[in-house]
Amino acid sequence: MAESIESFVAKLQQDGIRAGQEAADNLLADAHEKAGRIIAEAEAKAKKIVETAEAEAAVTLEKSRTDLRLAARDTSLRLREALGRAVRAVLAAGAERSLGDAEFLKALLHDIVMQYVQADLDGRILMKIDVAPEMRQQLTEWALAQLHEKAERGDVSLDLKGTLGEAGFEYRIEGANIEVTLTSVVDALSELVNPNLREFLDQSMAQPTE
Repeated sequence: MAESIESFVAKLQQDGIRAGQEAADNLLADAHEKAGRIIAEAEAKAKKIVETAEAEAAVTLEKSRTDLRLAARDTSLRLREALGRAVRAVLAAGAERSLGDAEFLKALLHDIVMQYVQADLDGRILMKIDVAPEMRQQLTEWALAQLHEKAERGDVSLDLKGTLGEAGFEYRIEGANIEVTLTSVVDALSELVNPNLREFLDQSMAQPTE
């Protein structure tokens, strides 16, 4: 009987140990499984966070590049406009000095009139020349002394007026009206300069910056 109780107790102990071990194993397995899920979820969340951050960084970078391109374009346009105004100012200053110089106008008008005098003209031609009021006073005596005499011999008569509102002159002949004024000269010269200026700016903007 004693052996049976001892055997029974031993069996209970073994069964209890086995059950405890199984429970411990189950708990450990559950713990490992839960830990694996937690780690997987954490890794997935971390990956998603990284992907979202990278996507946002890419969007921000592209937006920054776009903003820089737009800013560079706007700066280039403002620079081009400013340089264009500066070029016109320089051209205007030079043209105004020349067109406001009576001696320069005398030589230029003399050449124009003489070209018509020397041309093969049919019949008498009236050339009307209009200058600024203050310039007419300086040109009248000279025109009467030189141009009229030469023009008369070539069947070209002159009508010198002083009603032009800016430096330079206009002349009309045979229905044609030719303007050599500060505005027309600056416009013509600007058309020659500005394309080169635009090309220079475009080349400068196209060069990669370090």
